[in-house]
Amino acid sequence: MRIRLVGHLGESNMKVGSDGPWREFVNELKNRGHEIVDSNYGAKVDALIANSHSKIAVKECENSNVPKHRMFLILWEPKINDYKRHSKKVLNNYGIIWSPSLDWANKFKTRYFNWPQLELNQQFEILDNWNKRQNKAVMILANKFSATKGELYTLRRQLAVRTAKKQTMDLYGAKWNLKKTYSYRHYFGSLVRTPIYLISIKSFRYLGKFQKNYHGLSLDKFVTANAYRIVVVLENSMDYISEKLFDAFASNAIVIYVGPRISRYGIPDAAAIQISPNSNKINKEITELQALPVEKQFEIMQEQQKRILSISKKWYCYDVLKKLAADICEELVE
Repeated sequence: MRIRLVGHLGESNMKVGSDGPWREFVNELKNRGHEIVDSNYGAKVDALIANSHSKIAVKECENSNVPKHRMFLILWEPKINDYKRHSKKVLNNYGIIWSPSLDWANKFKTRYFNWPQLELNQQFEILDNWNKRQNKAVMILANKFSATKGELYTLRRQLAVRTAKKQTMDLYGAKWNLKKTYSYRHYFGSLVRTPIYLISIKSFRYLGKFQKNYHGLSLDKFVTANAYRIVVVLENSMDYISEKLFDAFASNAIVIYVGPRISRYGIPDAAAIQISPNSNKINKEITELQALPVEKQFEIMQEQQKRILSISKKWYCYDVLKKLAADICEELVE
């Protein structure tokens, strides 16, 4: 079959490169006898795989008489970033929807898959190196904005302010400490796009706040995190596990995690210190970890690494995307 593969930004010809996990996805489709359409919209197609909703792609399918059961959407973005993509008006265009969230899968009766993650390997950190790390936390996240209920971007700003008072955490990432007009403009853009019933009344808090513990961009987030004993991970929202969690484990630091219960996703609870989205509780946990003897900190990190390595292969990006392509092929029936 001739398949239109729509990219994450709605582009008609998704660029996958000569190697990498998405090349594995495309090769799986081709190995099963399918062809990826590489022209602009308006071609004759037999099926659609969309990483982003595209009205043009849907129209192309209509013109090609593609049955709905061969039109697939991969739902990557949470509702806080793109509520329209979660609307029935959009989702009803597709026969089958895949998503990396159990909450979305249950709500929309979609097919679940693990979010593609980097490969985690056993790392042999020694206590002498651990002693050289800073005995504090680090958060490497951009300053983003959403007015939608469930967003955790406000928590990023609030936590940075709270931890700066006692210098318990350093902050890295893009778009921090810019002019207040930048924050107000981007927040207002989200506000006007969000239906009234979805607006979070707390989402405007800490806008434009100067972050005293901000240290600029991180040229390599893994190198930056490797200099600290604690890494704080805040998901964008509480309804999916993204790459942030596994990226944190690559630093061989103690991981504090705010997101959905990881055991729901087959990850041992002991793989991370899980905390509710509350800046006071997160800061308290950081302080208590800092007060522990260095040997105890090291022991916690080692136990977390052991737990995450026990299941990490199930999340490896090459295998996940190859399986996703294979599952989609099983649905490409005449």
